[in-house]
Amino acid sequence: MYQKSKSVHLKSTASLRYNNLSVLSLPEKNLSSYAVVHKSVVNISNCASDGANANITQRQLQCKEAAGVAQNATILEAKFCELPSRTLLVVCCQKGVQMYEPDGSALVFWHALFNSDGNDGFLFTRGIASVLDSFIAVGTSTGSVLVFSIPPRGTNVQLSETLSGHSYPISAVAGEGDLMASADDSGCIMVWQAGPKFYQLTRINGGGATCSSVCLYKNLVIGGYGTGHIRIFDTQKGNLLTEICAHARWIHAMDLAPSAGLLLSTSEDTTLKVWSLKVDDSRAKVSLPYQGCITDTQLCGARFIGKEGRSLCVTGYDTNEVVCFTRC
Repeated sequence: MYQKSKSVHLKSTASLRYNNLSVLSLPEKNLSSYAVVHKSVVNISNCASDGANANITQRQLQCKEAAGVAQNATILEAKFCELPSRTLLVVCCQKGVQMYEPDGSALVFWHALFNSDGNDGFLFTRGIASVLDSFIAVGTSTGSVLVFSIPPRGTNVQLSETLSGHSYPISAVAGEGDLMASADDSGCIMVWQAGPKFYQLTRINGGGATCSSVCLYKNLVIGGYGTGHIRIFDTQKGNLLTEICAHARWIHAMDLAPSAGLLLSTSEDTTLKVWSLKVDDSRAKVSLPYQGCITDTQLCGARFIGKEGRSLCVTGYDTNEVVCFTRC
């Protein structure tokens, strides 16, 4: 179903982080941008979407203080968030959350985290999603989800709401339509109804294993777990519809190609798998049309390029390339 195509090279290797790959596709410019975290920097590689040319530019982005001074803060996740009016590169780090222009050239917004007791060593942000037309949601180590209101232009980003309910650090956040899902280190998933005010729709209790990646598809919420399982729940009632023994080790990333009904998963077990999803009368039918292996590589990032699932790419721990696949 898929075959390897030309890889995209990075300035440095990928760290072992959840969902450690983000892709921004700009068909009108025949350009694709890839963002991968390495310790305290984000590697950004830009190349032609058709693969005809070598990499055009490479950049390393380091978190900055409000005054523009670089700081050595550990980065946990970076993601291109596409909204109808603008696109931002959102960076989750040990100090808080930062938002940049997509090419990393300018810092747009910086929200710092602080503990009331003054000990900020264990604070971090992790989990990023764009929601509706003007919100970006970011998870925190305290279990809360920060919802930011994004203006069409300029730097007037505002913290509009802080959602509580999780008792463990947030591990992943996803948004689709007017729904948002947040997952934590205990495996708990919460589904939120998005709007001017967010409210909790469903709570799915975890079993103690981290839900490291979460996706929303139609009336389904899909979680990938540290046990290697993929579990599919109903968004309205939280009922478990399907459980898959998908991987032999920790699942680090999942992504959806909604137009094709395809789910991509990757794991520390070196495999990437593409699942076909069919929803019928609140039932989820899953098949496995493709699986591949990248030998001796703990895979930590996965993205479809486009909603149709015609191509995909993955990253692996301690490797300096994004491995790409195209549909045969």
